[in-house]
Amino acid sequence: MTTRQIFPVLLGADLNCYSVARAFHEAYGACSRVFGKDELGAIKHSKIVSFSKIPPLEERETVLRVLIDFAVSTNEKPYIISCTDEYALFIIENQDILSKYYICECPKIELFPTISDKTEFYRECGRLGLPYPESVFVSSPNEAGKARYLPFDYPAIVKPSCSFEYWKHPFDRMKKVYVARSAADAERIVDEIFSSGYDKQIIVQKMIRGEKQYVATCFSVDGAVLALSVGRVLLGEITPKGIGNHVAIITEQNDTIESMVTRFLDAEKYTGFSNFDIMYDENKGKYYLLEINPRQGRSNYYMSASGMNIARLYVEKIKYPPCENEIFWHSVPTNIVTERCSSSDAKKIKQISKNKKSFSPLCYPADMRDIRRITYLAAHHFGFYLKYRDYDKR
Repeated sequence: MTTRQIFPVLLGADLNCYSVARAFHEAYGACSRVFGKDELGAIKHSKIVSFSKIPPLEERETVLRVLIDFAVSTNEKPYIISCTDEYALFIIENQDILSKYYICECPKIELFPTISDKTEFYRECGRLGLPYPESVFVSSPNEAGKARYLPFDYPAIVKPSCSFEYWKHPFDRMKKVYVARSAADAERIVDEIFSSGYDKQIIVQKMIRGEKQYVATCFSVDGAVLALSVGRVLLGEITPKGIGNHVAIITEQNDTIESMVTRFLDAEKYTGFSNFDIMYDENKGKYYLLEINPRQGRSNYYMSASGMNIARLYVEKIKYPPCENEIFWHSVPTNIVTERCSSSDAKKIKQISKNKKSFSPLCYPADMRDIRRITYLAAHHFGFYLKYRDYDKR
């Protein structure tokens, strides 16, 4: 147990942020200072966070000055953690400056291309002999015709290689990931994305057969993995911009996934949190790496709830054994999950809940005394009923 005073500074203001703040409060009773562009509902009316608005990251010097001024105002070095991709990359790019004022555990700048761009990530996976879905890379609108000559069949996945650049160019019908039913469909999607102003590569990727998707959340120092927690995804977001975000997970020990992820982190001498998405091809009996995020994921509280508190990881560098604690993490009401998952998983959820191992990150008892917070959570959960009802019909 550390004896120094804990000052968590979190960049971002979403579910990811609140989950990290909750971990710090549970571990140390520490309240987190949150900096972001907007105060989102996930952290509003909370007693465990204090929010300050900062300018967009394009105003780099101003953002750095705000963060440095806050650090100087404390008696000890604060801990700084990113909660979105763009803030993660901001910390990585500016770690030489920030590390003078903050305890800053993040990947080295040399890893920036590999962890910020899926194309580079796949190339590195290929070098390491780690499986990823068969992919074709489209570099410009002139190459959209590549969609006609794929080495695999349609339907296929279409997605931007560089997510944080992609979201800077919003357009109608924008999605996180697209499913192309034909070559013509893929060409239309590629043209639409490039027309928005996005200028990085676009990936047309073989669709993995089967419904088993996994997430792996890790913390490592110079490639040595201190903690790794694997979760099987039961349900994902249903809206176009939310597809790919997990809303229900059951933790599982999986030696194959743990080996794949550990191999990558060790080879890259990776420091900090990382979050991997993995798909399982039921026909081939094979796992494929889809992407890495250079931060903990939005669902990170599943790791803390399973017994690997991520705040203690960051502060104390605790070494955890493989997780064998089966818990159910969900950010939507339980019955939305049980109505859409398999009957066997619905029974498992019921048993886990009976054993009091069901966790919803926003429902933190320490924050459930403010009627404004309770009202927000009620509206938030009711909104999911409407969302899944409406999109299930489409």
